[in-house]
Amino acid sequence: MPSQDRRAAGRRRAWGRGPIILKFDSLEARELLSLAPGLPDLVNSSLVTSTTVSDWQGNLEVLGQITNQGGSITPAPVEVDIYASPIRGIDRYSVLIGQVMIPAGLVPGQSIPYQTSVNLPKTPIPMVSSSGGTVYIDAVVNPGRTIAESNYHNNEDIGPPHDAAPILIQPQAPSNLVGTTLAVTPAAPSWGNTITVTAQITNQGTGASPQTRAILALTPQGLNYGGTTTVAIGNIIVPPLAPYQTINLVQNITLPAVAPIPLTNYTNFGLTMTQDGDYVTNDLYAHQPDQGLGYDQTAITITTSPTSTATLGPLPDLAASSVLVPKSTLTWGSSVQVSTDVQNLGQGDAGQFLVRFLLTGKNGSINDAIFLADAVIPGLKSGFSQQIDQTLQLPIRLPSGVTLNNVGYARIAVLVDPENVINESLKSNNASLSAPFMLRLPGNSTTVPTARTAGALPSVQTLAEQAKNQAKIAAAARRMAKLNASSANGRQRKLHRKLGRSGKNFVKSTVSVAEELTKLPGQAFKALKKSL
Repeated sequence: MPSQDRRAAGRRRAWGRGPIILKFDSLEARELLSLAPGLPDLVNSSLVTSTTVSDWQGNLEVLGQITNQGGSITPAPVEVDIYASPIRGIDRYSVLIGQVMIPAGLVPGQSIPYQTSVNLPKTPIPMVSSSGGTVYIDAVVNPGRTIAESNYHNNEDIGPPHDAAPILIQPQAPSNLVGTTLAVTPAAPSWGNTITVTAQITNQGTGASPQTRAILALTPQGLNYGGTTTVAIGNIIVPPLAPYQTINLVQNITLPAVAPIPLTNYTNFGLTMTQDGDYVTNDLYAHQPDQGLGYDQTAITITTSPTSTATLGPLPDLAASSVLVPKSTLTWGSSVQVSTDVQNLGQGDAGQFLVRFLLTGKNGSINDAIFLADAVIPGLKSGFSQQIDQTLQLPIRLPSGVTLNNVGYARIAVLVDPENVINESLKSNNASLSAPFMLRLPGNSTTVPTARTAGALPSVQTLAEQAKNQAKIAAAARRMAKLNASSANGRQRKLHRKLGRSGKNFVKSTVSVAEELTKLPGQAFKALKKSL
């Protein structure tokens, strides 16, 4: 038979057997087949948080559970990293906020719980709205792969309720401290006498208030509250108050032996009680008594006793120097360290006083400024100076009623002895300002978020979100209990995760695949093909 005929006959025989099909093994299958089935397989089998609604910098408890669904004991401690992330999983915007170490010796089928306290990032995460956005608390098991496992794919991104929990970002419910009673006895003391102040304070906000101070001050009648003619004479410590809670307080105050210089030549004063002298409930400067006579204001007459022999000694003169900000551009919510010097130019020593840092506009006005921090100076001798390096945290949210929707300029103001506790020979040199610097919006924001208005109740949508997330927590708890029961009975369900972001292919635990491969070859191939 000629050669060309033989070739034609060969082609007919080949086509008669049907098309030739080339089979390619999956690379993932080869990887799975090459892994040893006797290794541990660690997975974060449950994760819930103590709250489902929080704000940036908010503190929450993370309760999780690590399960070994592999074939051998863990030979060393296992690290679990906790992230705050804009997605269910880890991406370039995810922020590490906590770590947990799981002891060695986790046997196959065993689960061990863990609990840790974490704080959400101080600055907003890109792609997460500060008003109603969702940030995920994600757990990553064995992030450095320091322990060999049969399957690394389920170390993260399994999803809620196993290794992720959603947190709704909302402004904290505001508190609102209000003076509802103020009285003083005696009503006509002399300088150097002790007076008794009786006060009632109510939290009229929807959020709890932390401990703070109420400032008691004297202002000559006929003059406006504030400035150098308002002199603090004492404080009332206000304990934490729940929403709408009222507390009654009594405080004894010893008046100065000699009238402070700003109050000299006056005898009739208004005694005022200014709530939240520490600015922990509202950082809009400056706080003022605004409830009226008998609530946070009362009249008092103070005279000099004819038998008094007290005199003024040498007086200090506290002066603020330049305020240095190391950066020309800052972002809302970021932190910065500023420095300044305080000098005592007077003849007398100064006792303890405050140095206050405020964020002002470009013009430097402290009216409607934002409180940043107080530094406590224990005292300053005559002729000495004190350098202050203060780390300031710029606010994440503007006070209620203040809006900003563009890049702006700001300055840092320093006020020495802002409550006028120290009797000085000169007060006009107690303030200083930094050079203007640029303030940019955080992340992809178009406006700076604002705090909620005091007394504002949460919206129906917020309540619905809270109820939804609480239901998720309850479901997670039920799943954890079911998982524990299954583990105790030897019927633990193995967890898997999606490969890649496409979400189309699932890979089971390599231990279970290895078990399937012990079957007949044809059945093993079918099982592996189904797994992939």
